Amino acid sequence: MKHHVLLISDELHCDLTHPGYQYTPMASISNEIANQVITLVAASKAFNLAGLQSSAIVIANEEIRKKVDRGINTDEVAEPNAFAIQATEAAFNYGEDWLHALNHYLEENRQYLKASLENHCSEIKMVPSEATYLAWLDCSNITEDTTFLTKYIREKTGLYLSEGEIFGGNGDKFIRLNYACPKTILEDGVQRLIKGIQLFEEEME
Repeated sequence: MKHHVLLISDELHCDLTHPGYQYTPMASISNEIANQVITLVAASKAFNLAGLQSSAIVIANEEIRKKVDRGINTDEVAEPNAFAIQATEAAFNYGEDWLHALNHYLEENRQYLKASLENHCSEIKMVPSEATYLAWLDCSNITEDTTFLTKYIREKTGLYLSEGEIFGGNGDKFIRLNYACPKTILEDGVQRLIKGIQLFEEEME
């Protein structure tokens, strides 16, 4: 507020808040903050509708909203197909029960991943989170080059993981793992991960 910063808040994962936690929109903190926030939301993450290429921009400030509206319509990028609009409306209006079940399923997956690492690969620490289906794994106890580590695991086990370097900062010490999948697929992936880490540590000794 002091420096008149315009904040763009990416809240696409907001519907994937873990059970027991509450999603708080940035714009809900105060009217003053809402007046300087552009909020991005979509059904794409929670309802697996990314292929429809539909999202929404929420802006309380009328002046900012007019500028954004002009910007996104300059190159005709704000014209989603009719099916995308109907699917998004259906997800937000009628998908609550399904989303509730999904979040509990994801919580079970997250707990399985966490327990598996603690029991079989304690060097890898799962960073605590309150939302989303993307686990951030701290590998700094065994390496600070997860680009090499993910490549090694892929070559040895066939498991594809996201190296943290692409996310900037100190990301080269981390791996990102997506656990939004059937439990059987996750179990297979976790076993590959554990095997890859064990082989890596043996070779690095």
